[in-house]
Amino acid sequence: MRKSNIQQLTLAAMVAAVYFVLCYFGNIFQLTFGPVQVRLGEALTVLPFLFPAAAPGLALGCLLTNILSPYGPIDIVIGSLATLLAAIWTEKVDRPWLAP
Repeated sequence: MRKSNIQQLTLAAMVAAVYFVLCYFGNIFQLTFGPVQVRLGEALTVLPFLFPAAAPGLALGCLLTNILSPYGPIDIVIGSLATLLAAIWTEKVDRPWLAP
């Protein structure tokens, strides 16, 4: 049975919110933005392998996080597109050990 569009939209919104909150929490400890970025939300990037509807949520969460970035439009555009492409590729992986 195919999941409804509302379930997929809700999953994407929840993933975006969790990604943003995890990265914002990391920003409190000054981990999210800097020369070496430790984004706690990136742990969610394996989700598109399990739930394909999570890919747009990851991209949206990354976009919202990058709006806070001190690096400006480059990080907003390039960083968000990189996360979107990585999520799409993770969704299409056929071997589970390659997803992480």
